[in-house]
Amino acid sequence: MSNNFATQESLRQRTLAALEILDTAPEVEFNSVVRAARRLFGARTAYISLIDTDRQWFKAREGFEPDSVPRECSICAIAVAENREIVVKNLQTDPVFGKMPEIAAMPELQFFATIPLMGPELDGERATIGTLCVIDDIPHDIVREELDELRDLAHVIEALFCTRLESRLAREALAERKDLVDDLHRTQRQFELAEQMAQIGHWRMDLATQELFWSPEIIAIHAIDNPTKAHLQNGLDYFPPYDKPRIAAAVEECVLNGTPYDLELDFRDAKGVLKRVRAMGEQEIVDGKPVAIIGVFQDITERHHLETRLRAAAHVDELTGLPNRARLNHYLNDSIEEFQRSGGEMALALIDLDHFKQVNDDLGHEAGDRVLKGIAAQLVSEPFAGQLSARLGGDEFVMVIQNQELLADLEGTLQLLLERLRFEVGYEGETIQVSATIGAAWLTEENDDRSALLRCADHALYQAKRTERGTAAICPDAIAGERVRSAPQLRVVG
Repeated sequence: MSNNFATQESLRQRTLAALEILDTAPEVEFNSVVRAARRLFGARTAYISLIDTDRQWFKAREGFEPDSVPRECSICAIAVAENREIVVKNLQTDPVFGKMPEIAAMPELQFFATIPLMGPELDGERATIGTLCVIDDIPHDIVREELDELRDLAHVIEALFCTRLESRLAREALAERKDLVDDLHRTQRQFELAEQMAQIGHWRMDLATQELFWSPEIIAIHAIDNPTKAHLQNGLDYFPPYDKPRIAAAVEECVLNGTPYDLELDFRDAKGVLKRVRAMGEQEIVDGKPVAIIGVFQDITERHHLETRLRAAAHVDELTGLPNRARLNHYLNDSIEEFQRSGGEMALALIDLDHFKQVNDDLGHEAGDRVLKGIAAQLVSEPFAGQLSARLGGDEFVMVIQNQELLADLEGTLQLLLERLRFEVGYEGETIQVSATIGAAWLTEENDDRSALLRCADHALYQAKRTERGTAAICPDAIAGERVRSAPQLRVVG
């Protein structure tokens, strides 16, 4: 392998990695170019391919099933490696390619034309990264006009590559407070395409004239049909009262002191639709002096809603709807910190169901699910409503008791809880008695963290199980760390 080949191969793979394009979903822009190429020749097949380390992967294709083929049997890989166009009237009779076993095995491959695609510039260099290819099952004498049009389509694809990279770099650079505005101006058309794809608009306010510019995508986010100067100058009025001071203060700080900002805010467009937007801005510096404030504005409504749903789902048990272990851990950490700061009382009850395995084994998992949902319903009913109840997993639950009336008679509270969690489950004449065993612990100066509190409750639960199923045990003394293994003073309830 020559040094030049190795250098180009390295640059090619770095370019593909920078584009983040391999194994991505189909995109309408690339598909449109492929359709145009196929119509141009009336051909059976057209595709855009990218040459990975060991495969030829197809970003867009028509009349072609695989999404990739091995690189070693690819004519397009040759065109990329040698950075040259390859046009063959008939592959089967070609003195070079006709001898390839892969070509001979596919007699339907006859006319073949491939144009190398250059990637965007990286570190002052460019590399061929793929091809635009047309294949037909009949020979074809290509004319110069057809070849020129195919080259024009290849240039469109290269512009899309540049747009893709510029869009990614623009987002990253603004987040890292890097000035990429001059490049964005020089590639204005490419950036407009990126705006449409990513729902990002850009703006600029001249500090000397106060003249304000909005790109078309910002106007679209604002849902303004015929923008006027008044729309631009009153842009902050689209933010609700609770967020308007934040964006106003950020813009002012950026103007006066050059402090960049990156905010996520609620936003109501001209038609009254509530959206979530990301606003970023910084000073434009020329010859060491600020001349303008520039920034980007993105509609992130769908992403925000998705992230909100995912955050909620990550902390909820799917079956019962109760908080899960992760949510319990966060809640306990915050509550313990708050109680340590302000004082007060708190107890934790660890609940384990009795005979639950028998329900699953004898009556089926559907009956077991009904039991778990019934337990959850009792844990959030009065007088326990308002206390955080969570499912740890399986048949284990936790209740964090902070209500002072419930804490004032903790034994009575646990007794009531035991009664609520005792019932029969039946199916086709067969019934099983379900109950709960509970271990409880107080938050004390020694039990002053989540792990210690849970260990004490778990120890009390173990004691209750040893005494009698369907009862509760309270650990009144501080048992933390290794001392949980010693014999604590426990009392049984129920």
